[in-house]
Amino acid sequence: MKTVLLVEDNRDVLESTAFILQDAGYEVVAANGSEQAIQVASVRADIRLIVTDLNLDEGMTGIEMGIAMHKDGLRCPLILMSGNAEPPEAGLQSWMTYLAKPFDRKALLAAITGYA
Repeated sequence: MKTVLLVEDNRDVLESTAFILQDAGYEVVAANGSEQAIQVASVRADIRLIVTDLNLDEGMTGIEMGIAMHKDGLRCPLILMSGNAEPPEAGLQSWMTYLAKPFDRKALLAAITGYA
């Protein structure tokens, strides 16, 4: 089973996205913010993909969080979710992909195919 770290500060979005991923056969490790996600990533060597909100309520953006995890040695792709129609103009790394909200099951699973 492939492990996905899901980072989202909106409880409804976290639960619905986790359900889609679990239903598709992924193990989901959920975090409600960047601080918790970084802590989880530091002890879980099995994470193969990070799916995160771009605009987290506290601390860092999803991009900043991903870069911090990458510097700490976590080498996996990251999918940024956001309600913005367009991806951010700055900060995206080659291992990051953008997924606009709202998305459905098909769009989410298409975005992660090949990563996790």
